[in-house]
Amino acid sequence: MTDVAYMVREDWAQHGTAMVPQSALIRDWLGDLPLLLATNDLKKYRDEHSADREFVGYLLGNTPSPKIAAFADVDQLRRPGDAVRGCMVALHPYGEQNCETLREVIVAGRISRVFVMVWAPTEAIRTMLDGLRGVDLHTGVAAPAPDPVQFEAAKSMVAEQYNGLASGNGKDAVIQLVRAFTAEGYPLDVESWLRAFFGAGGEFDEARKVQNLIKEMQKGVRHRVEQRYRPDIVDILRRRAAENSSA
Repeated sequence: MTDVAYMVREDWAQHGTAMVPQSALIRDWLGDLPLLLATNDLKKYRDEHSADREFVGYLLGNTPSPKIAAFADVDQLRRPGDAVRGCMVALHPYGEQNCETLREVIVAGRISRVFVMVWAPTEAIRTMLDGLRGVDLHTGVAAPAPDPVQFEAAKSMVAEQYNGLASGNGKDAVIQLVRAFTAEGYPLDVESWLRAFFGAGGEFDEARKVQNLIKEMQKGVRHRVEQRYRPDIVDILRRRAAENSSA
């Protein structure tokens, strides 16, 4: 998998005092000029007030800009094929499709490094990057790895995402697993579940469905589901996690 790092825009800017040193930190991590800049909208990028262009100006200075493409046009990096030497910079990605394209590029591992400028710390893209063990260059560390037992549960959710997790077997799996873990003392927490889900290979649009179900559970919604797992499912997953850690 591709090496990943990110920085939240407010950590990069810090009221206008840190753009130059933080940009140097990003360049040091990349190790080379990016082969590609990926943006949400090429037309908006060309606007003189574009936040993407402002960041690129600090990052590259007077260096000629590399190729600039919309996320929709980086398909070649998420398809099977030979590795491409170089790195990519993703500029403030938003929207499920753009974020899913970015996730697929990272998982495909065809390009050596991807840096992502995240607009706000509360965005789902940051949770995705944490789940993929991206390094926050502002702090210099990655988010903690998911709980190994929760990670095994997330793998079971991912196995159901081909038919969608908002209904049917997928919804049953998410609800029953989250209920079982909550009964065992795990927090009913969106962030930790989504980090585990992304780490297990979860897709961006399906993560939103997991998030919605957990938020409904937090509000006290009692979902009606078909029983799919044994009552001791958490113990089963504990044994599986232990086996995988010793393999």
